[in-house]
Order: sequence, then structure tokens, then C-alpha cells
Amino acid sequence: MLNKRYSIRNRLLNNNVGICFLLETKKDNCCDYFIRNLWNVVTVKWAFLESVGKSGGIIVMWDSSVFEVNSIEFGGQWISLSGKHVNSSFNCMVVGVYAASSVQDRAKLWEDITTLKFAFELSMVVIGDFNETLHAHERSSGYINHSGSAALRKFLSDCALIEFKLQGSRFTWFRGGSMSCIDRAFASPEFHLQFPFLSLCRYPRGMSDHYQLLLQTPKVDWGWKPFRFLNCWLSHLLFLADFQILWSDSCKEFPGDYRLVKN
Repeated sequence: MLNKRYSIRNRLLNNNVGICFLLETKKDNCCDYFIRNLWNVVTVKWAFLESVGKSGGIIVMWDSSVFEVNSIEFGGQWISLSGKHVNSSFNCMVVGVYAASSVQDRAKLWEDITTLKFAFELSMVVIGDFNETLHAHERSSGYINHSGSAALRKFLSDCALIEFKLQGSRFTWFRGGSMSCIDRAFASPEFHLQFPFLSLCRYPRGMSDHYQLLLQTPKVDWGWKPFRFLNCWLSHLLFLADFQILWSDSCKEFPGDYRLVKN
């Protein structure tokens, strides 16, 4: 448990997270002390869906300086936050799901979220463990539950949700020799247009069967930046002397042998 907490705390600290869903917590209670131990920022807020016996349970935490929540809705397999992304003033709904193992119980989940979508009439993001695949190649065995897959497909169509393609791998769940892609993220077209550079990445699963998913703007390393020069700078009487001092000081911070060359 300590290793899991450390992994979560590390991920929150290093990735500038705004909203975090913890699934299958198996907890029947939660408190501020537990939340602060995971995400110790002044602006963190949280909501909690208790487990049923020793299974299920969802905790959602969010940074209120990033996402301003107006309404929190609960269901047996989901938690929803409705509110505003502070920087863009974009209103939307973010739903975390932990789908049941049976097709019948999942049908109730799809019905609940569809009702939620049309009740609030907001752009929607749905992320979590869907416990279902859409295509045969999303399971290492090639098996597909046709009725369950059809129900998920109809839900996505009814709510007009478009999937975020998982970067780097096809599978998110592993147990023994079995692998599948059951952890996913979908969003309304308006959300994709508002945040066009978001991508879904997976991170090490540690002690869990599931990989951690992160919906984020990718960090791009563009390498060394080219030096730009304007000829008019040379007309300033002190330019060359000042530039030589600046260059010499800067070179001390970088590897290699950099020298100012006079032509």
C-alpha cells in the first residue's frame, strides 16, 4: 500500500495533474488526512464513492485552481465532476468510471452516463476502466464479447464520444499471460477541439494489474534552440564587447568547448 501511495504521489507531483481518479480503492471511508498524504496542495478537493464489500470504490481529487467544480454526481460505477477549466473558462463534465464485470451491470453504467450527458448538456470526458473491448485485437486471446462490445459501441455513439488513442502500446491490463485494452478515455468533439494536443499515455502499473493512464499535453523536447542574429545589432558601439562577456559566461554552464570566433 505504501508503494502504491508513493507512486500516486510521485505522479501527481511530477505531471502537473489537474484531476485524478483512483479506481478500485477497496475503501469504505476516506478523510482529509488520507488525501493530503497523496496530494499535499492547499487547493486540493476530493469526493469519494465507497466500495461494496472488498471490491470497487472510487476517489476523485482535483486542484480547484485548475478545475472549478460546480456539481458532483455519483452512481454505482462512476463519479462525475461538472465545472469549468479555469485557464480557458471552458465548461465541461469529467467522468471517472469503474465498470462492473457483467454485461448487465455495465448496461446500467452506460444508461446512467447517457442520462447525465443529456441532462447537463455539457461537453464530456469519460475515463477509467470500461471492463470491455471494442475489437478482437484489443485482447491477446482475440476473444470479444459481442453483446458487451455492441452495448459499449452504442453508448459511445449515443453520447457522440471520440476515443483518445493510447500512445505507446495496445494493452492496459495484464494478468499472467492475458492482456487487454480495457482502460480508456473518450471525449465529446467540442472537448477535442478545445484541447487538440491532449494525448493518452500509460505509466508503469507497479503492484496493480492495470497501467496508470495520464491524459496530458505531451512534453516535446525540441533540442537545442537555434541562435538568431540581426545585423543591426552590430551598429551598437558596445555590442561586441558585451556579447563576448555574455558568451563567455554562458559557456561555463554547458558542456564542450565553445569559443567566440572573430572573422
